[in-house]
Amino acid sequence: MNLRKHLASVVVALIAITMTSACSKKGQTPTEGFKAFYEAAKSKDAAALKKTIAKKLLAELEDQAKQAGKPFDEFLVDVNVPPSFPEVRNEKIDGDKATIEVKGASDNWRPTKLSKEDGVWKLDS
Repeated sequence: MNLRKHLASVVVALIAITMTSACSKKGQTPTEGFKAFYEAAKSKDAAALKKTIAKKLLAELEDQAKQAGKPFDEFLVDVNVPPSFPEVRNEKIDGDKATIEVKGASDNWRPTKLSKEDGVWKLDS
């Protein structure tokens, strides 16, 4: 009986570790960081968006919101988002900086910068 309890505890611990590592992987690549940004923007979730944008860019956006006379959260979620996740290619990482190319509505590829902050890739421009 003690062996069963011990085995059950080990299984529960393994499940918890697996779930934790799966959750912590979000944003581990620049493409995954961009996808987190896209999902937050699509759902118009200002709090989630703030977690996917680099601090320097957040400060610049706050200044733009002030200049526009809009509350920051309202300004942040006021973006046009394509109905499905856009095509991404050419992920390039250089230390804590990265670029990806994102396919736009007119089929042109746009370079997008990301920075790694606190172990997570975030939109930088």
